[in-house]
Amino acid sequence: MLSAEENFMKFSKNNLLRYYIFLAVVTLAGGFFFILPDFIIYPTSGLKGIIYTILHWALTCLPLFLLLYLISINKYVFAVVFPIVAFLGILVGFYSFFYKAILTPMIVDATLNNDLGTSLDVISPLLIGIIFSGLAIAIVIINYRFRYISLKKQFLHFAGVVLAFIVLFNVNGRVTNTFAQHYPASIYTNLREYNKLKANRNLPRIYPDSTLNYTSAEDITVVFVIGESLRADHLSINGYERNTTPLLSQQTNIVSLPNIYSEFAYTNPSVAHIMTRADSVYTERSDTEKSFISQFNSSGFYTAWLANQDAAITYYPFMLECDTLIYAHPEKSVYTFSDWLDEDLLPILDFTLTNTNKNKLLILHTIGSHWYYNSHYSEEFQIFNPVTKSKIISQNTAEEIINSYDNTVVYTDYFINRVISKLTSENAVLIYLSDHGEALGEEGNWLHASDNEYVKNPACFVWYSEEYSKKYPQKIEALRKNKDIRYRTDFLYHSILSIANIPSKVIESNFDIFTEKK
Repeated sequence: MLSAEENFMKFSKNNLLRYYIFLAVVTLAGGFFFILPDFIIYPTSGLKGIIYTILHWALTCLPLFLLLYLISINKYVFAVVFPIVAFLGILVGFYSFFYKAILTPMIVDATLNNDLGTSLDVISPLLIGIIFSGLAIAIVIINYRFRYISLKKQFLHFAGVVLAFIVLFNVNGRVTNTFAQHYPASIYTNLREYNKLKANRNLPRIYPDSTLNYTSAEDITVVFVIGESLRADHLSINGYERNTTPLLSQQTNIVSLPNIYSEFAYTNPSVAHIMTRADSVYTERSDTEKSFISQFNSSGFYTAWLANQDAAITYYPFMLECDTLIYAHPEKSVYTFSDWLDEDLLPILDFTLTNTNKNKLLILHTIGSHWYYNSHYSEEFQIFNPVTKSKIISQNTAEEIINSYDNTVVYTDYFINRVISKLTSENAVLIYLSDHGEALGEEGNWLHASDNEYVKNPACFVWYSEEYSKKYPQKIEALRKNKDIRYRTDFLYHSILSIANIPSKVIESNFDIFTEKK
């Protein structure tokens, strides 16, 4: 017969096992409803791809397991906190599954700052039904925790969970980044990023030309398209053997600059650098000065930023310098693998073109040729085959990756041509400059953020209307003479002011592509 001490030990072991089984079951349920919707649209290929995706999903469930562990140590804490965790998880999973929308700082901003009527527009009877069903299940789970689990030495459990959290979120940067994109860590991550954006928007910045006192008297529209990951040597207008720019090739008023050098190999610092007077010597200007947008504002221009990418802390202050800021897809980020097309900017562009008679500076921030390539062109632009079938680079052949990439170039050609078609009757200029290029297998490198010549050679071209050409033939002649010069992306700040005839003292002629070099 077992002694009282032995019976207690046996009960404790069984109770602890029951507790861990309880945590495992609740985690699996939460992982299925809250996290799995993010993975359903992941492009995968073959059994290996499916196994990889399942393992990836299981890995992202670990923070959820630890969170549930932490809040369930004390049953009263669990009763209060678990319904909140379930409610937020239901919201995240619902919009991910039904709308292919993920949580971003822009979604947080819209939720906190939209009026009540706008916020209620995204609530459906189906969502309400799912929320009530989920909360009913949460009550059942809480009841089980109260009735069947008695946890001893709670402080040791608490210390162990905290230690596990610290290890988990510091073991590897890529792993931590994966956690940050999925529930529940995504709640904290996006609230933190939103707060960073808010804090950064009001930091003091120097106005580059405080003496500027000028208002343009003529009608002019300047469009600056910020490209994404488009390298210069994959444009047929630059001699690429594939016909990736069939529409732009027919434009007579277009000049390509194939020898641009990008200081940075990824978006956040590159865009900030391009928008300001920052150069290779004074790189800090991207952190301390206002962008050229402020000089357009001071010169009587209407300014608008039309975004098809999420904001980043490095260039968000410049977006806010504009009179108008509109997001085409605030619910998407670069971790999105559903369709995400630049043509969704076109209706917004129409609105900004027709709703003001003032001079205009319109900035279009495109998603362009960002990985996953297949998400950024529609089916009719799948010209080159076969294409990629998996988001895992190693599961695709070099031919498939390059084909998918070139299809994004064909789509960009279509998109830019559509933008141009809206400007032909105006006194207008369009500058396209990609933030950086892309590695396509050279020296074993793929995508960007690597230091090689292809990543740092972004595509760049200028289109001008007939009216602009007639008014400023000298500028166009200088542009054509300068097209093969090797410029850094530093040229943009000076050249875009020159385009608009804004007589700022900070314009340096050496960086101005519209001034003939002596």
